[in-house]
Amino acid sequence: DSLTVREVERNLLENAGYHVDVAVDGVDGWNAIRTFKHYDLILTDIDMPRMNGFDLVRSIKEHERLKRIPVIIVSYKDRPEDRMKGLEVGANFYLTKSSFHDETLLETVVDLIGK
Repeated sequence: DSLTVREVERNLLENAGYHVDVAVDGVDGWNAIRTFKHYDLILTDIDMPRMNGFDLVRSIKEHERLKRIPVIIVSYKDRPEDRMKGLEVGANFYLTKSSFHDETLLETVVDLIGK
């Protein structure tokens, strides 16, 4: 996502007690997910350079070791077909930025991985 949105989301999650790593694009995220430590949750946008969010989620869910990690898509794309595609590739939740509130994201994270 944009630097501003990444920082807002990072601050929100860190202030709630979560440890957050930030990737600058889809390929950076994919490399971190599969080569570094264990992640409890992945948060992604759809529109990213080098690898879009749909491809990132699909790659995660097709990977034997990573497929159980919950994924949340947060996107400005609020068309039903975008939401459906996100869920079809394996996202656990699809949140739109137009209806995005801090509480919505935190409640979704808690639902997926706890506090």
